[in-house]
Amino acid sequence: MEQILSWVKSGLLFGIISSMILLLSPNKSYEKHMSLVVGLLFILVMLHPIMTFFGLDGQTYISYIQNYIGASENGGELSDKEIDLYRDTIELQLDKVLEQAGYKMRYVKPEVDEKGNVYRITISFEGAVDSIETFENYIKNVFGEEVDIVYE
Repeated sequence: MEQILSWVKSGLLFGIISSMILLLSPNKSYEKHMSLVVGLLFILVMLHPIMTFFGLDGQTYISYIQNYIGASENGGELSDKEIDLYRDTIELQLDKVLEQAGYKMRYVKPEVDEKGNVYRITISFEGAVDSIETFENYIKNVFGEEVDIVYE
């Protein structure tokens, strides 16, 4: 019962935060792009308990997003807009994971190549951080061992 309550709380909290983000968009032309990213993230937030129940890992999220934006249509290469959308989605996901883990950050900046592979993630924390091994393991499990994690 507590898991269902937690799921509903996370959905409501995400809905409130996403509404605030969309209301603060600087230009109406950006709003449709931002709402697409927010909508994708909302789907991921709502599907997370179901994915956990069926034992699907974080790589499933990455594959889904890559397939959704059409990475497989061009022989695996993404356009600049698709790379930006993918990078923004990853950035929001990592930001949420770090926030839930209790870390305070200035920014998270993933770098993605033309095939949609994350090769570097730059993170800037506010203040000192004691232990980050759990997050590093999460990054390595989701994006692979070859991801370079840079702290600023």
